[in-house]
Amino acid sequence: MSSITVNTTDRKSRTMAAKPADALHLLATVRDPEKRQQLALSVTEMCVAQPLAPSAEPIAGDLLITLSTKSDLDTKVAMAKKLANCDWAPHSAVRHFAFDQIEISAIIIEKSDLLTQKDMIELAEAGSIEHRRHLAMRANLCLPVTDRLAEPGEPIVLRALANNDTAEISEDTLEVCLHVAREHPKLREALARRHDLSTDYATQLCIMLPENWREELYRRFGLDKAKVETLAVEAALGATPEDVDKNAAREVQDAKDAGKLSGRFAMESLKAGKEAVFDHAIAALCDIKASQWRVALAMNGVRAAAMACQAAQLERTAYPIIHKTLQRSGRIHQALEGDAMAAAANVFRMYGPEKAAKVLRQMGTRA
Repeated sequence: MSSITVNTTDRKSRTMAAKPADALHLLATVRDPEKRQQLALSVTEMCVAQPLAPSAEPIAGDLLITLSTKSDLDTKVAMAKKLANCDWAPHSAVRHFAFDQIEISAIIIEKSDLLTQKDMIELAEAGSIEHRRHLAMRANLCLPVTDRLAEPGEPIVLRALANNDTAEISEDTLEVCLHVAREHPKLREALARRHDLSTDYATQLCIMLPENWREELYRRFGLDKAKVETLAVEAALGATPEDVDKNAAREVQDAKDAGKLSGRFAMESLKAGKEAVFDHAIAALCDIKASQWRVALAMNGVRAAAMACQAAQLERTAYPIIHKTLQRSGRIHQALEGDAMAAAANVFRMYGPEKAAKVLRQMGTRA
């Protein structure tokens, strides 16, 4: 761009700053896209150079909003970065950028001190899930904002909140987190890292965590291990309604009498969502009680599921299906990766059917 063009743009920018009432009219005369982008950045720079007069701020805000609507993404990002770091940037412009697409909004959400509580609540209500996720990561959020962020029960947003140790989180929001966490291991782990949990809450959370996390919470919150294990057993034994359990037991007995009880029968039941039938089928195949299987699963889900595969002489390829299905229903608390995968592999390597059944029976002794 020539020096004449640059000077012309600078003069227009100064005119806008000196006579904001003429700004929007002058903007309409700038047709060239490249000149508009330079104008947008120049005006932004002038707005953040020094505090504006009270009468000029709303017009400057309108001007920045108008300029942004005609700007490309890179220009809007540059404008947002300048405004986010300015303590006297026009509030209307800051708010406008906060509701823009996430590449722009995230800059304002993270850095601008000018967003009000009202702005953030409205953003939590009207923004996209990505707006809520970024807002959940903002430092020093107050209760009205975090409560509103938690309302939709979105796991990715709740996880961001749980990981934000500067955010105030109410008991109601923690309860939402606990409910959603039953099916989301990463959210459970994020909650377990917090240091502001009550003993009762940590105990309830502990029931849903794998063994290595339980040990950490026992130590950090001084939890009663026996109480946690008792609650885990009670939850496991009380999860299936009595009538459903009786019907499942009858279905498995009928299959056994007909010579149709097999690993395939158990797996088909699990795939069909009939977990009570699966429980009774696995128990019968392993020669243990269904209650013993359920308690063993509650005590150490990965180990119990792998032992059951061996004891019931299922194909090793059945294990990932069992693991992932029981994880989705909240009965196994570890993803099939890392330590969990290594623990399962160790069972398959070290235990034959008879020994696996014996260990599984011992694991379920609290039934």
